[in-house]
Amino acid sequence: MHERDRLQRLLDDPQIVLVSGYARLPDTVASHSQYERLGVVLAVHLADGRIVAADTTLLTDLAKEFFRALVEGLSVTDDIAEIAERVQSRYAGQSGAALTTALRRCLETYHQLRESRASAPQQEGM
Repeated sequence: MHERDRLQRLLDDPQIVLVSGYARLPDTVASHSQYERLGVVLAVHLADGRIVAADTTLLTDLAKEFFRALVEGLSVTDDIAEIAERVQSRYAGQSGAALTTALRRCLETYHQLRESRASAPQQEGM
């Protein structure tokens, strides 16, 4: 029930958006046979860019939980350098480069979404 409550809180806040990014996994990684790509999904609050939830297709629960602990609570607007440094310096798995690339794509998607929403009212007024 706890996970369902957490999801409901995310859904109840219209300022929280879900962004995802993907990157090719190296052939040598165990999860490559299951997934050819590694995915990162972030639930981000639009107002302050805070990551309120994170998930990844890393194979083990420990790796997923570790990734969450590294990024949740940080801001994709104010803490970009810290997010990148944490993941690059603390995640030493063979999927590290793919994880970093997928995360970077999430951040790019968030910023594109935020820019498009910021310009939407201006376009309507024309």
